[in-house]
Parts: sequence; C-alpha cells; structure tokens
Amino acid sequence: MAGRPYPRPVMALARPVRPAQHGRTRSAESPSPEVAPMSNARTVVTGGHVITMDEQLGDHENGAVLIEGDRIAAVARDAAEFAGVDAEVIDARGGLVLPGMVDSHRHTWMSLMRALSADQSLPEFLATTFYGTGSFLTAADLGTAALVGALEALDAGVTTIMDCADCVNTPEHADAAIASLREAGIRAVYAYGMQRYDYSPTPFTGHADRLADLARVRGVLADDSATVTAGVLLSDFGTLPFEHTAAEIRAAADLDVLVASHTAAATGSILLKGLRELNDHGLLRPGHVHIHCPALDPQEWRLLADTGARVTIAPETEMQMGMGFPPFRAAMDAGIAPGVSTDIVAVGSGDLFSQMRLGLQTQRMLDNDRAHRTGTMPWTIDLTVRDALAWGTRDGAATLGLGDRIGSLTPGKKADLIVVRPRMDLVRSSNPVGSVVLQSTAADVDTVLVDGEVRKRHGKLVGHDLDALRVRANAALDRIQEGHAAMPRPSVEGIRAWFETAERMATRAYGSAYADGIPGMAH
Repeated sequence: MAGRPYPRPVMALARPVRPAQHGRTRSAESPSPEVAPMSNARTVVTGGHVITMDEQLGDHENGAVLIEGDRIAAVARDAAEFAGVDAEVIDARGGLVLPGMVDSHRHTWMSLMRALSADQSLPEFLATTFYGTGSFLTAADLGTAALVGALEALDAGVTTIMDCADCVNTPEHADAAIASLREAGIRAVYAYGMQRYDYSPTPFTGHADRLADLARVRGVLADDSATVTAGVLLSDFGTLPFEHTAAEIRAAADLDVLVASHTAAATGSILLKGLRELNDHGLLRPGHVHIHCPALDPQEWRLLADTGARVTIAPETEMQMGMGFPPFRAAMDAGIAPGVSTDIVAVGSGDLFSQMRLGLQTQRMLDNDRAHRTGTMPWTIDLTVRDALAWGTRDGAATLGLGDRIGSLTPGKKADLIVVRPRMDLVRSSNPVGSVVLQSTAADVDTVLVDGEVRKRHGKLVGHDLDALRVRANAALDRIQEGHAAMPRPSVEGIRAWFETAERMATRAYGSAYADGIPGMAH
C-alpha cells in the first residue's frame, strides 16, 4: 500500500553518501575513503522494504527511514529521497525494515533456566520452579539473569519489554535488575513485583515495607522519558488478603505507574480471579495490563472492556501449562487489541516471532473449527498476518501505554527499529509481512536500534563482552541448579493438595472484600 509522500527534510547537505556494500553497515567510526567522517546525529536506514505499521504511511518496497538523534524524522517512499543526506547509512537492501517489537510480558529473572520447565504444568511450575527459585535467588544472580534476558530480547528484535520482576526479595534485587536493563540498552517497563517468597533473611517485615520499597524504586525511575520506566506487578490475586491487593493498586495510582497482574491464568480455578470484587471497590482502572486471561468468562471480559483494561497474551505457556486457549479472539471481540508476549524462557521461546506465529495459527485453527462444526469449510481467513504483527508492535506498545512513543515508524516517535534479513536470501518475499510473522526467527534479525542507538549490527550484538557474560551466567546457573537439587521434589498428590489449599485461601481473600458489606448497597 502506498503511503503519503513526505517532503525532503530541510537540512544542510554534505557530499552525497554512497550506499554501503550489500548486506553491510558502514559506521561513522569507519567511513569509506570517499566520504568524510560524519556526525552520529543522523542515520538513514535505506533500501529495504519498509513496513511502518502506521496506517497512513503504509509500506514502501524500496523505502528509507531518516533518524535524527533518538527520533524518527521522516520516512521516504523511495530511498533516493535521502541519497544526499549527511548521515550514517545502514544499508537494508534485501531486508525488511520494521518497528522494534514489543514483548509486553517477560520475566527476565528466570532467563538463566532455559527450558527447565518444558514439561511442566502450571501447578507443577509454581510449586517447584517459580516459588522454589524465588526462595533462594540472590540479587547478584538476578542481575545476571536480567542482563541475559534483556540481551536475548534485543538479539531477537525485541526493543521494548515489560520486565515482570516477580522476584524482589530485597531492595538490592530491584537495583540489580534495573542496572542490568540499563546496561543492556533495551527499552523497558520495570514492573516491580509484589510477590513474596520464602527468602531468608528478608529485610521486609511486612507488606507495608514492600510498598515503601516500590515507592523508592519509583524515585529511582522518576524520569518517565528514560528508556527504563517504572511499573508494578501485583501479587497474584487470591494469594494475599484482599486489602493488600487493594493497597498495591492504590499505591500504583498514587505513584502514577503502570499496573499489571497475572489474571485468570488457570481455567477451571478461582485463583488469579476476583475481578468482580476488585471492580466493586473501584480497583479495576484504565490502563491495567492483564496478563494471560484464558479463564475469563463473558461477564469478566465485559468488566475489562468497560474499565479500559489492556491485555497481553503468551501463547506458548498458556497452551503448554493448561491455562487454556490463548484468548486472542475473546479479547478482540471485547474490543481490546491485545499484545503478545514470550513470558519465560524456562518454558518456551524468547523469540517474539514464534509467539506471533503460534498465536495467529492457533486462533485461525479455532476460527476454522467454528466453520467445520457447521458442516462446511472456511471460505476466507479474516485474521491476518498484519493483525499478528500489530500484536507485537503497535498494539504491544499501546498495551504498555507507550503507543505515542513506539510501535510504528511514525515521524516523531522514538527511533526503535529493526532490519530483518532472511538468511537464505535467494528470492524476495511475495508477502513481506507474512514472511516476518510466519517465516522469521531471531537468527534473521540483522540490525537493531533502540533510541537511535545501534544495539545489533550484522547479526551480532554490539557493546557487550558476551564471552565474559557467558561465564558469569553459567556460574550463576550452577548455583541455581544446586539450589534446585537441595529442594524436595513434591509428588503429584502433593502438588494437587498444595494447589487446592491455595484455592481455598483465594476464596477467603475474595470474600474478605465484603467484610464490611457490599459497596453501594444498604446494610
């Protein structure tokens, strides 16, 4: 689709910049002999198939993107429009240029335990991997995990994450994670986790101490224009007294930070629900990010829609762990444009391409099944690859309240951009968006920019000693595995009893919402 033409920017022109060699990027530090060194203030990503994810701009087969500082300055329909601009040139010929992807729910603190829970159900995962690791993970090892997780995301073309930091055993845990996110150079919402583990010694004597530390972290991340900003991940609904959940939500509102929760992630269970109780107390508020949601009933979906909620879906963990069907169609039918997320590499892929692909094809299968049940075939497919790409870009940005900053290649937005270059580049794609969603992996990501800074070039992360990090990460994993080996292994019966006890606690927690009667009703 042709986009509207953009005028050539008004700027002082130096001698014309010649294109770099096909498939290579020439940096400002290593100019060609024909071109004088130039400022890093401008970058032109040129010659690729530009997928803007901006409905007015459209896509351009041989387009270009001009970056000035940390912002997108202009998008050209024809790469020749920027041929004379004094800028570093990133030659994207043979590649697909698109917005950096947004992973709207990722737990970097579990990044060292790759595939550990590949065969676990949700109750088994919670009873062993989740609460087990959280009971002994140190701040230093969490910092290593956060750096590994953030770099893995960048390598896969994910430029923004909501880091769901459940494991804040001490203030030092939070500080270590934030430092690692900044070191990685990723854009992130650091969602301070209120979940409590059996960690000793703990500096938190009670729930109020944890709320106070959340406020401290909000002060550390006071600059809302920075690449790392603040949020809060609520304690799982039903695991604490209702008044503690209410206090967390009110604190998030007072601190003016994004609030997120794991919501309705266990089909057939009361755990992680309580939405009606929250709504009765005015605690379901616009912008609340609800993670997973496969167990919501129609009334609860209406509650989310009516309260301005946002939703992010993690297809791989939901399908494996018995949470239920990834609820893409349910969210869209409720008028909520969902984001998509990787969740944890302890289970599945940290590659958002895989999650978009799995989510799209699963929902298509479910939609097709509706037609099959009527005794006919589906004559069309109405859920498109562009819909899926929106989940991982534009809709993911909106999910995190960042739609005015990122998610599309719109002039004025932050310069978060990737170039996807198929490794087996023997013939061009007949459907570039289809190739991104259905045929790409992290290995195809050639170039990544965040805030205008190159974070991956020629298929390699830049600015990090990966060999040293590899040694550090594996040493941390050794300590984690020692901790796991020392833990008792519960039986299936033990896990069932543990989960059923948690459900009874949830019943009590939700009921306590009405200890003083039903709000708005005479007593």
